[in-house]
Amino acid sequence: MHCNLLSLPAELQLKIIEELVRDEDIKTHVNDGEWGGENYVEKQDEPIKIYPDLINWSATCSFFRNLLAPHIFKTVKLLNDEKSGSSLNSVARSPNSVHVKELHFIGSALGSAHDKEAAFFDTEGILPRSVEAILCDLQRFPRLERLSIKFDYTFKSPDWIDNFAEVETPEQVLEAEASVAWRALMSRTYTALAQNKSPHFNHLEIRQLISKMVSTFSHAAFHGFLSHFEQFTLSIFGQDFDETWLSDTSEEYPALVGKLDDILFNHLSNVTTISIKAPAEGPFGFEGGDYTPLSLKADQMPLLTTLHLDYIFACPELINFVVGHRDTLERVILRNYFAASERFVDSGIPWSEFFTSLFSACPAQLCCFELVGSETPLPSDEQFGVEGNEMVRAILRQDPGRILFPYGFLDESYGTLLYDEQENLAQF
Repeated sequence: MHCNLLSLPAELQLKIIEELVRDEDIKTHVNDGEWGGENYVEKQDEPIKIYPDLINWSATCSFFRNLLAPHIFKTVKLLNDEKSGSSLNSVARSPNSVHVKELHFIGSALGSAHDKEAAFFDTEGILPRSVEAILCDLQRFPRLERLSIKFDYTFKSPDWIDNFAEVETPEQVLEAEASVAWRALMSRTYTALAQNKSPHFNHLEIRQLISKMVSTFSHAAFHGFLSHFEQFTLSIFGQDFDETWLSDTSEEYPALVGKLDDILFNHLSNVTTISIKAPAEGPFGFEGGDYTPLSLKADQMPLLTTLHLDYIFACPELINFVVGHRDTLERVILRNYFAASERFVDSGIPWSEFFTSLFSACPAQLCCFELVGSETPLPSDEQFGVEGNEMVRAILRQDPGRILFPYGFLDESYGTLLYDEQENLAQF
């Protein structure tokens, strides 16, 4: 039987839209990067949701184009090319600008420093004016709620050696931003964003932060930009170079992460929710040879109610931060969490000391402390015998509420995160 969609009741049309949106959300749910939950699948990034079925439907007639516009333009993507900039400027000038709730900027650059490719040094036009016009005036999307920034660049092993071997001086940072395309792109992007004097959206996300200093990070205008947000999400880029050396073995990685307090955290004066994800190649807080500081301080973010951390060792900075926010913190979620094994680190904090410190602080508002995602392997029966393992397994079967907390360490040579199975058993 022939069915004219235009003749359907409005309630049924909206129901069809809801089902199409729901179907697409289900397809991307396992990759959506949401914190916690048994369906979490670890990915480098949250995918940008688009709805191809809705876009095709909207092309049928003006009625459905107008009806579907709030869904189609809810999330928009901006690239650092003229085509993308022109397209989004057209949206900004149209009535559809009011439908934009999320804007995802993805900047990319070509070329290799090691191979001396011309594109690597081509800074002219790396951020077209049409793209810059969007970034420096986000008020053009009056109902914008969230902005995410990511720089998509793949570092090969020679590029890692050339780009991350040594910590740069401020003068070297400026020189690189004047002569290297991807460094110029980062600087110009953050400088453009800092021109938004009073950003009206409340959520800023920096995705896969590359461990290279950007001169704009030290500018007062950028610090003022950061001070407006209520929600801040940060993930840090990590990479396995040549399947051996990891990010945390470079000098640049811990140097930049160690400055995140001055660069970012000290200026988030209005933040109530913060999510920070370190890479598996460079977890926070292990006080061994490849130490990556957490850079969270008790006097930062005085309004904070929710803290999410991913790839974190129990460490003094974490204890001091949580204790320092005992009057405001309501939720703490740790994913991929570890305590440093005392067999490898003299100053390692066992889980018992960690939780005793938090309990002693009497956090007044804390109603949720959630631990997600870490496995806790026991030593093999062949290596250490079956008696201890069987005892632990029997206790866990009898009391499912008991938790076997993981201990770990970083390999001194390559920075690899490893479980200390023997310590897992001993500490239990």
